[in-house]
Amino acid sequence: MTADVAQPASVRELLFGDDSEVAAASLVDAAREHEVAAMLGRGSRSLTGAAGQTVEREVASMVNNFLSLDLLDLAAAGWAKHAAMVEAARRTRAAPETEEVVALATHRITSTHRPCVDLTVDGARVGSLEICLTVAFDIEGMLAVIRRAHLTSLRCGTCTTTGTLAMQQAVVASRRCSLDLPGAMQLRSGIALLPAAQDPTPPQAPPGQA
Repeated sequence: MTADVAQPASVRELLFGDDSEVAAASLVDAAREHEVAAMLGRGSRSLTGAAGQTVEREVASMVNNFLSLDLLDLAAAGWAKHAAMVEAARRTRAAPETEEVVALATHRITSTHRPCVDLTVDGARVGSLEICLTVAFDIEGMLAVIRRAHLTSLRCGTCTTTGTLAMQQAVVASRRCSLDLPGAMQLRSGIALLPAAQDPTPPQAPPGQA
């Protein structure tokens, strides 16, 4: 299923909207639909009825917690590998009072995560569930402002974000959201673009800015 949703902050909101109860229920339904309990407990007679339902709920809860990943953090991880932004971060680290604006050409950032859920019965592993989460950011016409080796704000541009969640290669949720940045978006104390050992003191946001 693919749809446009309101601007989300986390992967969970991107995939299921801002109602946490809806997200939890959808994940339980997905686990049941894809027979997660039967697959994990293959060869084990203990995963029937109430036991199977418990496994479904626990798997759904683990996945739900994992989906709390912050979308901006995922995008920033990609930008931290962007050569022009890294060079600007190094220059502003060396000259803390300066600021650089980096024009980001049309580009895509893809973040892929493959956690694995193992089920054990009486101390023995009886099954393993592969989860695959992919979040892609398609960005156009964006300006990045960098101070003291931190990304401090984004100006103009558009960002289309697409998230896909799969269990055992079966897609259980896929949604897209278009983010418009008509003015400027401040990023609190900034997002570090260099490793911690190279990272200077973060810039302080002016009073009144989030």
